[in-house]
Amino acid sequence: MSFRAKLLTVVGLIIIVSVVLSFTITYFFARQQLEKAAKKEMEQTVSLITKQSQIALNTIKVDMELLADLQLIHTITRFPKNKALVNETNRYFQQFVNKNKVYQSINLLNSDALCIASSYPDRIGYVTMQRFVQTRSDLKTALSGKTSVSQILLSMGTGRPFIAVSTPVIQNGVIKAVVRAILDLDYLNNFFLRPQEFIYGGKAYFYDPRLNMTLPEGWKIPNVIKAKPYVRPGIPDLPDFVSQKQGFVRYTSKEGPQIAAFYKMSDPEFLFIVERPLKDVFAPIRTMGKVTVIMLVVVLLAICLSVFLMANPFLLRLQQCMSFAREIKAGSLDKRLKIEGSDEVAQLGKGLNAMVESLEKNRKALEEAERMYRGIFENAVEGIFITDNNGCLLNANQALASILGFDSPAQIIGSNVAQYYSAESRSALLDLLRAKGTVKYFEVCFYRPDGTERIGSIYARADRDNSGEITQIQGILDDITDVRKVEQQRRRAEEAELRSIRSQLEALRYQINPHFLFNVLNSLDALSESNPGRIHKLIEHLSRYLLSTYSTSDSGFIPLKEEIETLESYLHLQKIRFEEKLDVAFDISPRIMDMLIPELLLQPIVENSIKHGMQTTIPPLRIEIHGNAEDDILRIEIANTGKLISRKNDNNNRTGVGLENIRKRLELTYPDRYRLDLGEENGWVRVIIEVPLKR
Repeated sequence: MSFRAKLLTVVGLIIIVSVVLSFTITYFFARQQLEKAAKKEMEQTVSLITKQSQIALNTIKVDMELLADLQLIHTITRFPKNKALVNETNRYFQQFVNKNKVYQSINLLNSDALCIASSYPDRIGYVTMQRFVQTRSDLKTALSGKTSVSQILLSMGTGRPFIAVSTPVIQNGVIKAVVRAILDLDYLNNFFLRPQEFIYGGKAYFYDPRLNMTLPEGWKIPNVIKAKPYVRPGIPDLPDFVSQKQGFVRYTSKEGPQIAAFYKMSDPEFLFIVERPLKDVFAPIRTMGKVTVIMLVVVLLAICLSVFLMANPFLLRLQQCMSFAREIKAGSLDKRLKIEGSDEVAQLGKGLNAMVESLEKNRKALEEAERMYRGIFENAVEGIFITDNNGCLLNANQALASILGFDSPAQIIGSNVAQYYSAESRSALLDLLRAKGTVKYFEVCFYRPDGTERIGSIYARADRDNSGEITQIQGILDDITDVRKVEQQRRRAEEAELRSIRSQLEALRYQINPHFLFNVLNSLDALSESNPGRIHKLIEHLSRYLLSTYSTSDSGFIPLKEEIETLESYLHLQKIRFEEKLDVAFDISPRIMDMLIPELLLQPIVENSIKHGMQTTIPPLRIEIHGNAEDDILRIEIANTGKLISRKNDNNNRTGVGLENIRKRLELTYPDRYRLDLGEENGWVRVIIEVPLKR
């Protein structure tokens, strides 16, 4: 065999094998993708049909309930023998059926299931119809007071399947009759589902695989409504229709192999099926095969013609070039072709060498860029994303999936970002991108599948087409929830510390003001003459009180025992001043003495009790301090005789600053977990503080 023949044979075989192999791989891949796309479309279609049918059935139920409430219906149920009323009701039913094409017939049945009015007057008093209707579950449900939609039933009058909607006619709380509408299954399929063929390209059916189409032996169909015989769809009774709520099946009908999606509605239990011929699903593959064959023939002819036109001296060098080209195709870029001469083949060799050098450089650069990009993309802490102009996620890294609460990017790619954060936030982001092209530090609240709310910061850039419209959005999402919480806690801590310092300074100002010291010194002076033996005890209480005032805790908390001791010293000093005009009683549970409370929490309240109590009560002023714990809650009550004083004094100056300051300190220390109440009852002013137990 000549070299030319060998060349033609080898090249022809390579092209044929390559094309066939490529076509085979492409065929199976395309077949899977087409079937997957068809299943997804059919699944959406059957789901949409189910929802539309549910809405239609609800509408029909409402129509029947409105019909059952008509005065005409109520009147004829009272006078079913009145021929004028019967004729009027029959005409009304006929007009209703003609106007609303979905109904095959409408019948009014009494409580014994006997027809007393109908859009088909021949049914009135039809005893055979009564016997069969009495057994229908929808009629029984209606007689119990509820509107009911039946399963698909077989009509004894027409031999055709139908659906019945039964609605009770209720007068004064008593069910007098039932309005029963009949919807023929064929008409429902044609009216509701046949248009889907033109929209989605697949046939859709109401279907009940369990429907028994067998009539009683010897039964003759009265065919009251002159209906055509029912032709059952060529769908086999598959176990999946009974055992599963939804899914996909394959079967062979008269039209050939079919693929179908089905969905079972729960109430009533209707089965909806959307089928498509497999030949329609795989039609693009057949077209691709024809095009491939044509291209193969054209390429083979072109190559054969080229080889025959070439001169023999060029064949060897051409073979070298082809061998070199095959090596390039195999990925070997480290070799170079030896060039001799300056003809076209030599130019081809030079071009191949130049191409190899360029490919080598580009491959190295591409590998380096890909390695760097993939490392950044996959290992980035921030979530990286790419979306189209409608918000559909085209690409995302692992960090973004984790931020959104998913395990892998595959779970979120293809979803719409609108399901993670509000439409208002997305609209604001798009407006900024349209105006500026790039957005930095755009904060959004987004939600994870478990319902938790997170705060994110978005950096985004918009890609635009020639008309300026956004085609893609690339960006980074950073979860800053913890940062915001830390900032909030830091602000709370700083404010709490500031409040504590202010409270201590304010308490110090009140406790060591000249007037207070003046009163104590006067008491010392009076005791030096009347009872010198008590001076030592007075100085001891003053020292302990001043020491507790100046001492502070690093944590801002002190044991309740120390706070009570400070109060006892303070009240002892006041007792010397007011003597019999002041009566103080403590009732503190011993088991709470070690509990921690914010320091200087109670002293301002006791000071107010003395200050305002002396102004509003007849001596002696009584002060009671109670403390106990219930259900992990520390409860302290400070009560004094007297009345509440307005927050404004005679000089129109604000009072009650100390109590308000205590409220703010409690809010900062126990956010939403404390209670501070001030009230007056039966001649007593009471301040109640409740905080969580803290050891």
